[in-house]
Amino acid sequence: MKICILEDSYDYSQSPLKELDPPADPLPYLQEHTCERHCLRKATAVQQVIELAHRDFDLFLNLCDGAWDEDRPGIEVVQTLERLGVPFTGANAAFYEPSRETMKMVCRMWGIRTPAYVMATADASVAFAAGHLRFPLIVKHPSSYASIGLTRHSRVETPAALHAEAARAISAYGAALIEEFIDGREFTVLVAENADDPRHPFAYLPVEFQFAPSESFKHFDLKWKTYATMTCVPCTDAALSERLQEMARRLFVGLNGTSYGRCDMRMNAAGDLYVLEINPNCGIFYPPSAEGSADLILLHDPRGHAHFVNAILNAAIKRSRQVAPKWQIYLDSQQRYGMFAVGSIAEGDVIAPFEEMAQVLVSRTHVEHNWDADQRAWFADHAHPLSENVYALW
Repeated sequence: MKICILEDSYDYSQSPLKELDPPADPLPYLQEHTCERHCLRKATAVQQVIELAHRDFDLFLNLCDGAWDEDRPGIEVVQTLERLGVPFTGANAAFYEPSRETMKMVCRMWGIRTPAYVMATADASVAFAAGHLRFPLIVKHPSSYASIGLTRHSRVETPAALHAEAARAISAYGAALIEEFIDGREFTVLVAENADDPRHPFAYLPVEFQFAPSESFKHFDLKWKTYATMTCVPCTDAALSERLQEMARRLFVGLNGTSYGRCDMRMNAAGDLYVLEINPNCGIFYPPSAEGSADLILLHDPRGHAHFVNAILNAAIKRSRQVAPKWQIYLDSQQRYGMFAVGSIAEGDVIAPFEEMAQVLVSRTHVEHNWDADQRAWFADHAHPLSENVYALW
């Protein structure tokens, strides 16, 4: 295939990662393909992607991972790729940056342990956390990507320290994620979309990060500057490895994950596992001697980078075909709408996937008591009855 590799540029960026994040190099794992690399800038990323989409690329390998509060290309790249209908790897817009509240809610619904937490935006919610959560606590960036904002002092033992750290985070980021700190071992698992069986994504061999006696968690400086003091080892306990992988698979499926993500977990002294977060579009394909967590996982897993790359390429192509529209709507000169196929539609093909999708519902009682005459007329013409009193709207 002819593949376009999209990378974010740190030119003109003020990101604290600018001098620390090494450039990715996926080319050694794409030798069967013809590749071009293109760096995108935040200000011009959308136009750059549009121009590249007009060329004859078969697929886009999207490595852009700028967060919502960063000055690097991120979700706008994904949204543009989706609008243009081209195959691409990496998270789709819905999975790109799920909130920590969403992650934790999915964990709760899928039977996965996750630390108790409070999302604090003011002193009152910090005080609530101090009174209702168990110390020690840890104070994080509300999206907590790349260990941004985490220092040794982010783990707090007292209400006074909590208020100080939370005030710093709220001032810098608008909110603070306050969690119960899970003392124990730390693991991470890489998950990749399975194009042939989406309910059973691939989970690769977990690795454990072992800290020096003076450290207890991966803060920003430890992750990006003094990482040589950590040891990364594969999980050799088969039963524990399967537990970790199954939790990661369940969270990925529960979040309707696409392409890949890396799931961080901790295990307490009792052997209970807790999911901290999942990182869609996690850093990967770093050069030798500067490998990221996902690369270290693949270096220890016998399937390696080759299996992972094939998985995300196949998933990107299949997903693109599945979401490609099979019809278009046209309005003619007489103000009549028509629905027309844009290609062949085989028997059994899904034209519009209304199953398992949110619908707008309204009761006739609500309409009669709260809508004006124009709205009621529109309701009479366009609402679809589901029962005598409940209707679906578009």
